[in-house]
Amino acid sequence: MSLFLLKRLATLIGTLIGASVIVFLVLEILPGNAAQMLMGPDASPEAVAALATKLGLDLPAWTRYWHWIGGLLTGNLGDSYAYSSPVLDLILERL
Repeated sequence: MSLFLLKRLATLIGTLIGASVIVFLVLEILPGNAAQMLMGPDASPEAVAALATKLGLDLPAWTRYWHWIGGLLTGNLGDSYAYSSPVLDLILERL
C-alpha cells in the first residue's frame, strides 16, 4: 500500500512540475512585449523599459521561472493589474 502511495505521489509531483513548465512556456512564447501591452501603444520606450525592469522581464527566463515557482509555493501570486490588489486576496474573496 505504501509503495502505491509513493508512486502516486511521485506521479503527482511530476505532473505538477510538467504543468508548471508548460504554463510558463506558453506565457513566454506569446507574441509582444508584456510591458508594452500594459502601458499601451503611446508609452515612451523609456517608460516601457522601466516597467519591464520593475516586472523582472529583463531577467533570464529560467530566473523568472524560479521566481514564479517560488511565489506559487509561498502563496505570493503577485498583484492583479486589473484590480491593483494581490491575486491571492482576490481568489480567497471569491471562494
